[in-house]
Amino acid sequence: MTPRFVRQRLALKFLVALSLVVVLIGVIGVVTYVQIQGTIQDDATTKLETTADLRAQSVGEWVEGMRSQTRLITVRLPDGGDSAVLGEYLQGARANGSETIHSLHYVDVASETVLASTDSSYTGESLTEVDQPWDGPMGSDFATADGVAVSDHSYTVDGEPAVAFVSRVSSDRRLVVVSRLGEHAGTSSVGGDVQTYLLNEQGEGVVGIGDSRAATLSSARAFSRAISRNGMATVESRNEVRTYAAIDGTDWVAVSTADTGTLYAVSGTVGRNVIVLVLAALISLCVVGLVLGRSTVVPLARLRQRTNEIESGSLDVDLSTSREDEIGRLYRAFDSMRDALASQVRQAQQARHEAESSRQEMERQNRRLDQFASTLSHDLRNPLAVARGHVELLRTKLDETQDDLREHVEKIDGAHDRIDSIIDDVLTLTRKGESVEETERFDLGSVAEEAWNNIDNKDATLRVEDSIVIEGERNRLLRAFENLFRNAIDHVGPEVTVTVGLTEDGFYVEDDGPGIPDEEMDNIFEYGHTTSESGTGLGLSIVKTIAEAHGWSLWVDGTSGMGARFVFSDVFASEERIFEESAFTWEHARQDD
Repeated sequence: MTPRFVRQRLALKFLVALSLVVVLIGVIGVVTYVQIQGTIQDDATTKLETTADLRAQSVGEWVEGMRSQTRLITVRLPDGGDSAVLGEYLQGARANGSETIHSLHYVDVASETVLASTDSSYTGESLTEVDQPWDGPMGSDFATADGVAVSDHSYTVDGEPAVAFVSRVSSDRRLVVVSRLGEHAGTSSVGGDVQTYLLNEQGEGVVGIGDSRAATLSSARAFSRAISRNGMATVESRNEVRTYAAIDGTDWVAVSTADTGTLYAVSGTVGRNVIVLVLAALISLCVVGLVLGRSTVVPLARLRQRTNEIESGSLDVDLSTSREDEIGRLYRAFDSMRDALASQVRQAQQARHEAESSRQEMERQNRRLDQFASTLSHDLRNPLAVARGHVELLRTKLDETQDDLREHVEKIDGAHDRIDSIIDDVLTLTRKGESVEETERFDLGSVAEEAWNNIDNKDATLRVEDSIVIEGERNRLLRAFENLFRNAIDHVGPEVTVTVGLTEDGFYVEDDGPGIPDEEMDNIFEYGHTTSESGTGLGLSIVKTIAEAHGWSLWVDGTSGMGARFVFSDVFASEERIFEESAFTWEHARQDD
């Protein structure tokens, strides 16, 4: 992706890297500025919403409390009592009720007369004479809020704003509870920048506020959004942010408002600080980059020029420097390298000459091994075949009375078999030790069973406990199994049981004999080592040679608690065994496709 002329010049790389860092810092600065602006504005809006919500909850809880008290007083009204009894009851209810209750009135709506009141001047008076704004809640159908209606705005009693709660006693009787708003009255201010008002659904102030201010706060759209969006909606204009929070149990809304300049003032200050920091960082980075470039790129370019001269064959280049830093040490390292280069070249030439001599000697040895193998396979097998023929001829000429001669003939024939086996073992060692080049995939258990059938297994038993498909040279592994099986039969006996099973990364061959003595463990795979009178000492050497030709490891496990266990490891990865044991096959995959 990077142009070649840039890749070939450190100065351009440094400049490109510096430019990328500058751009990155600029992008980070812009992103940080936007995020900080958004976070601060979100926090300010959250503050506004929290203020409106707390005010709405507070007023809602107060309204619900007054409704509960109104219902309770209504339920306990004495039936058929006269004005004196009702007045006494209302006085007691006022004394035992909330401190905000100003007065209680028992009204007959049919005659529009106050039958009883905690204010004696109201008792017996008509509603027109007492002149109180109870008409709104009095005319309610009382179908909601458990039969208690609330006036849609406050009015003044004894110089304080109050709200009337009206409950239905009977078809023509009502109980009016006048309660002071107290701490809920008026406009609340938070930190001097957030104002909170109470509005009814007509857009009027529940507590008196200026008509012009009420007009700017009222918004039918905001009211409906406050009800539909979990009781809250926020509206932002050019100069003002308002949050509307519906008050449960009423048609009122708490409106918190703040000037955008005041509400987001911190955002502008922090944003300017971020811009200043980013600009300072960019300027500092450019200055540092210029200084570092002059102190690193220039001397490195000079060093590159001088190393090119060394590469062209000139070893008298001046690499001296007075610098003590890393670049100075790099100059001195190149100086030392130049001094050692000539010696290394001479050593390399000598090593190459010795390697060539070793290669030629190896080729001569390989040719001698090939000649030796040819001698075994041709020059020895031909006279061996002639001797076998004469033995067979001699056997046919012996009659049944010459058993002593027949016994000698069998021994000669056995000696021929012995010679043939030794030839096979030696050929295996000379030819099968080569690294496996061409491999195939085959089933381990099938190779073991074939090898078992290839030998004289007498009365012995083969048990394949588990199998897996492995990769290797099948004929060599077949030869290894044959040698291991013969070894078990020769050392344990004709009734031995041989087991083939899997390990985590390979397989094992185990017999049920007495095992291998500890003193034999270190020498068991050595060429010519045997404890049998008829053994050649080549069988286990052949097995180890075949294993190593595959890149496998072969060792004897003396801790199995059974007989001799020969373990082939590094045959496959443990994941391969898990895959082979699963029901999945590539044929299934192709069928699914």
